Amino acid sequence: MMKDLKFKLILDQLYEGVYIVDRDRRIIYWNEGARRISGFKSEEVMGRFCHDNILNHVDEYGKNLCLNGCPLHQTLSDGNIREMLVYLQHKRGHRLPVKIRSFPMYEDGEIIATVEIFTENTEKDNHIKKEISLGKNSLVGTLRDELTHLPNRMMIDYYLNSKMNNYRELGMGFGVVMVDIDNFEEFNNTYGRKLCDKVIEVLSETYSKAFRMADLVGRWREDEFIFVFEGVRHDSLKMLAERIRMISENSSLRGETFKDIEVTVSVGATVVHRDDTAEKLTQRSYELMKKSKSKGGNAITVKS
Repeated sequence: MMKDLKFKLILDQLYEGVYIVDRDRRIIYWNEGARRISGFKSEEVMGRFCHDNILNHVDEYGKNLCLNGCPLHQTLSDGNIREMLVYLQHKRGHRLPVKIRSFPMYEDGEIIATVEIFTENTEKDNHIKKEISLGKNSLVGTLRDELTHLPNRMMIDYYLNSKMNNYRELGMGFGVVMVDIDNFEEFNNTYGRKLCDKVIEVLSETYSKAFRMADLVGRWREDEFIFVFEGVRHDSLKMLAERIRMISENSSLRGETFKDIEVTVSVGATVVHRDDTAEKLTQRSYELMKKSKSKGGNAITVKS
């Protein structure tokens, strides 16, 4: 008993999330780090199965690993250690990029359980977040969206004009991605304003966590977001736009109604042109986003 207590006390001090599943993939241990990162308490997951989609892991292509390709299941089968980057779904519904490592536990030469260690993947911090967080004057509050705490329209306009100047003077190219939530008016009519705000919050949390490589992630209008990616060309911008669409589709608002509120988005993306202004650039990305809407939503349209 004392040995088990010490074991738990040590693991609960770790920054990383740790959980253990038995041969049946039933969760038999869940540490404090797992609670902190995922939002799920141990009493909410203990005794359940990892394939119950609690963390609902997907890879960068949107493949659901809990149902097909689970690293824990594979390690239980062959004993091989696995490491990969995945996106887990937080209890509130947003997506988090995490690095996971699974390895087997043996007893008398046989695998009796598998351990997964996961930690948040901290890519490059958002430049705008740093810039805003360093400010101390009253202007700072006017640069943040009140609901999402992302850069607002004023900050986005300022930033895009700055990027346009850098492009003209230094040739530093960049791409812009416009994102719009599908069927948002229908959401509003069905669920009401309060839940619609929570949907926006879930997506904003997903974007700020899963796209730290972006130079800016901001809220453009009501249900629209903008991303700015420095130094991208058409192919890489297309990959980023598709990842945004996929991550959005795999986010949802959990626990607010009798079922999760699923979300999809329409995406338009373009790179800066020599004759662009900030207004022309955002208008072009907006028109491309509207083309994605015309396809039925949950789609991307990318133009050089």
